[in-house]
Amino acid sequence: MSSGYSINVDWREEFEEWENIGRDVMRELFEEHPEEAEKDGHDVEDGKVTYLDEVLDNYEPMMNYAYLLQCNPDREKLLRVCRETNLTVMYRESEDEYYLALTGGGMDLSQDIARAYQILETWIPIALISEVSKQPELSVHGKAWLEMAKQIQKQLKMESDRLREARKQWGSNIQEYKIKAKSRAS
Repeated sequence: MSSGYSINVDWREEFEEWENIGRDVMRELFEEHPEEAEKDGHDVEDGKVTYLDEVLDNYEPMMNYAYLLQCNPDREKLLRVCRETNLTVMYRESEDEYYLALTGGGMDLSQDIARAYQILETWIPIALISEVSKQPELSVHGKAWLEMAKQIQKQLKMESDRLREARKQWGSNIQEYKIKAKSRAS
């Protein structure tokens, strides 16, 4: 799903140009608190996550898109994105910008992308809103799906109101123009 809110990235060729902030935060969490890895269903032996590097592969970009963020995400929100969605957060130093990147594929993960934006920025890009699957709980479930759906509905109303006001303003400007043009012609 590529559109106005994403860029194409060939991770195989460009990966070295990016820093995987999400994976790094998950490594830190699992090394310092292996019980958190256990909560996520990973094996722990002798106080360490078994096969940690393989576990962290779950936080590697998979699809060749990146979704620009407007914020510099804090640690707690990064953890939530990595644990609650099929995304990680990547940093591109050359641009000093943060991006979301999908860590899963094979199905429509538009709900995960929307949910990640909601966690990190509290809003969802308007270009994405019309692309989000309307199917209940396709990839985001329970309370999280309901929160995402309500946010989309709220933003759609705001956008509708904004467009209605813009249409009204254009109508006023057209009328004003016609009156001035008519008086100049007289």
